Amino acid sequence: MTKLKLTTYLGFVTASALLLGACGQTDPTEDQAGTNENDEPTEQTEATTFPLTLANYTVSSEGAEFSEKEITYESRPETIVANNQGTAELLLQLGLAEDITGVAALYGEGDETVAEDFSTIPVLAEGYVGKELVVGADPDIVVGRGQLFASTEWGTGTVEELNELDIQTYIQGTSTTGATFEDLYADIDDLGKLFTVEENAQAFSADVQTRMDEIVAGVPEDQETLDYAYLFGAEGTNVDVYSGAADTYLNDALSYMDLNNAFADAAGEISVEALLEADPDVLLLVNYTGGRAPEESMADLKANDALSSLTAIQEDRVYTIDYNQFWSYGYQILTGMEQLSTELYSTD
Repeated sequence: MTKLKLTTYLGFVTASALLLGACGQTDPTEDQAGTNENDEPTEQTEATTFPLTLANYTVSSEGAEFSEKEITYESRPETIVANNQGTAELLLQLGLAEDITGVAALYGEGDETVAEDFSTIPVLAEGYVGKELVVGADPDIVVGRGQLFASTEWGTGTVEELNELDIQTYIQGTSTTGATFEDLYADIDDLGKLFTVEENAQAFSADVQTRMDEIVAGVPEDQETLDYAYLFGAEGTNVDVYSGAADTYLNDALSYMDLNNAFADAAGEISVEALLEADPDVLLLVNYTGGRAPEESMADLKANDALSSLTAIQEDRVYTIDYNQFWSYGYQILTGMEQLSTELYSTD
């Protein structure tokens, strides 16, 4: 997918759906306390029973507008297509390597901790995958980024279209407009119930919480909030500024680092003039498969006389971020935040 097509696609996201927590049916007799290695009481997860009803979403045919949708799953799905790389990695973290029969949208760096298992998953398409290939993989369910459940050449087909073919769906709450970082925990909990890996989900949520706590602890106590803007590349005097206004999950996660999206309330495309007026403290240069090499974009940014007055340029605060880490709407953003925190706040 070309840079123009990718950034145009990102601009489709204008949804304003409210986020819901999980609501499932469980057997209270399964809720029994356990003990840890020190014989101390521990919270025991409840075992899922089916039918299981979860609060989830459907999305308009172009992948832009979300609506709340309660979905009832009659049984545990056994075969999964993940519509993007980050979703597959999340499912692997929950121990579902043998259940994933297809993945698509490999646009960034992978998570090394699940790389071996990821390499065994059939790749339906290196870019975004169409409905025909998804259906051909014969999954029980398609899981992933909500904007990709679209009736377009780059979409998997809508929720309704897939349901008509007896394929269930689960849209990550983190990918909907209005999402916050807290919705990651809800997704992990929901997926744990749906695939009956509740203990794995609980353990992984705890790991996510620990990592975020460490990121927050690494922010200097006297740190003032810094404004940032996303760039999807630069070539010559052309600069591709992306507002990220609809990506509330990303914006909220970065706020834990005292970072504020300068264009969080913007509508439409962002011009170079608007970038100069906003004068963000930090520029985040997105690196994605098929895009211009970040080193080349960085060189053109610094050679652009029109941008020489930008605070981020003058103070050398232009940082490369990875597409998969940020736009998979999952736990991978923690890796991106850890790397960014080191670059921003390290005193070495």
